[in-house]
Amino acid sequence: MRALVPTALACTALVLAGCAAASSTSSSITTTATATATRTPTAEAVRTITITVRGKDVTPAPDVVSIRRGQTLRLVVTSDHDDQLHAHGFGVEEQLVAGQPRRLDLRGAEPGQYEIETHEPPLRLLVVQVR
Repeated sequence: MRALVPTALACTALVLAGCAAASSTSSSITTTATATATRTPTAEAVRTITITVRGKDVTPAPDVVSIRRGQTLRLVVTSDHDDQLHAHGFGVEEQLVAGQPRRLDLRGAEPGQYEIETHEPPLRLLVVQVR
């Protein structure tokens, strides 16, 4: 019986050591996942504007939007009808499908003012000023 007590204590110590090792492994996984999840672009890196087109109404009202050279402007455009979206100066023409948001990332390369418009009907959505 006395021989079993040290053996039982040794087994208990091994089990507890195994739990502690498993615990530190899962906590390092959590730390790694958290560090990865917090790596997001700064607010300056991507600027997002959501635009809705209903008939001939554009919300928000067309305006001039300034971005820095190298900055990305993300447009999320939803129209109540199929249309063509054209971003002058960015070389982009995209099809809009009624009721489906369309995401468009525009990176400011050359300084200037560039109109973003639809074709049917012709509507100005905004003007992008790249500084």
